[in-house]
Amino acid sequence: MTRKIDAPSIRRRLLALLLIPTAAIAGLATYSAYRTTLAPFEAAYDQDLLDTALAVASSIEAHGAQPALALTPDALKLLRTDSQDSIYYRLSSGDGRFIAGDQELPVPHQGVRNPAFTDAVYRGERIRTVNYRVTSPGGAAIVTVAETLHKREAARSTELRSSLAVDAAQLATALIVIWLGVRLAFAPLRELEFQIAARRPGELKPLTAARAPLEIRSLVGALNRLLAMLREAEQSERVFLENAAHQLRTPLSAMLTQLELLAGEHAGVRALNVQGALAAGRRLARNTQQLLALARSEAASRAAAEFEWVELPAVIESCVTSRLSTADGARVELGASVQPSGVRGVRWLLEEALGNLTDNAIAATPPGGSITLHCGMYGGIAWLEVHDTGVGIPSEERPHVFDRFYRGSNARNKGSGLGLAIVAEVAAIHHARLTLMEGVQGQGTRVRMTFALREA
Repeated sequence: MTRKIDAPSIRRRLLALLLIPTAAIAGLATYSAYRTTLAPFEAAYDQDLLDTALAVASSIEAHGAQPALALTPDALKLLRTDSQDSIYYRLSSGDGRFIAGDQELPVPHQGVRNPAFTDAVYRGERIRTVNYRVTSPGGAAIVTVAETLHKREAARSTELRSSLAVDAAQLATALIVIWLGVRLAFAPLRELEFQIAARRPGELKPLTAARAPLEIRSLVGALNRLLAMLREAEQSERVFLENAAHQLRTPLSAMLTQLELLAGEHAGVRALNVQGALAAGRRLARNTQQLLALARSEAASRAAAEFEWVELPAVIESCVTSRLSTADGARVELGASVQPSGVRGVRWLLEEALGNLTDNAIAATPPGGSITLHCGMYGGIAWLEVHDTGVGIPSEERPHVFDRFYRGSNARNKGSGLGLAIVAEVAAIHHARLTLMEGVQGQGTRVRMTFALREA
């Protein structure tokens, strides 16, 4: 059972990058607002507690050698009256000895400031106390007043709920706005997705980029360039197949006609028909070989084949060796003039290109002529050349001779018109420049391939 791996999502990542910091900032803002709002409440409650301590301190009077508290029972009852909290008090001497009130109520150290507020636990409950030191007629005294925290906790809870409610509403609003913003920001991508999904197979027209944002226009441009390349490849393949079918059909028909004639001819005529069938078969084989070479070179170009270092003298040697018999049969002298040189490329493609140039030169050169294959270096750039003394190419036809299935008006044979097209394809794969020139003293043709790649 294969494990499903979740693909990364830009939308989820963007939402996380926006929502998590926003939630964290909102939480910190809620806590800060809560503490800021709570401070005045705490100060007000402490002030009420201090006012009570001051009222008690104002009731101190001398009782012999020590201070005493002159509070009536009604005043004491009023002092302890509170709807939510319990109130405690204690009167101590300057050295902390108990005088009146709640004896177990804690008294702080003498060195604290006056008044001094502290938090403590009394009778199992948390309390807030204030201690106020006074100088009375009976001597120094300390007034301690304490209360439980019920009112304060109720106020804190109310304030906390209020802050949470307001900030939660604000956070929810912010999250909704962020979610909608991200959704709207991705709308052009969804539109592009729908535009591509709605297409039929083989529909390669450019994508519409008018409403695409700047951030994805480069993506749309890259897709449109890819679609343009696919359209060109499709068109080229269609033309190639149509022309290839025509080029193969013609020699096949001729060969079949010759073979049909063989069945009913006399021996003398039969020999002529055999020669015709043989010529048609050779033409068919040559056309097929060139078509396959052209298709293979296009595949190598699309596959970005890895180049290797190729010595050009070795390419020339292989070409001359394989075509000496053909040149001898045409009574044409075939030779070579080489210098050390090399390029990075695909050897079989270079041999195919040079072979086609040589075959064309042999076909275009009358008996007694010569063909020379050259290679060398000039200014650090390698070059490869075929020079013949043949019939040449009219100047007005030179721009078209590298087109597929084009045959010159003065061609001496019935070729397929693919040889120079293969050469042009190989030159393009190797980033080389093709130059078509007249031969020496205007006789024949020179075809040079100049390579731009020099590194080993």
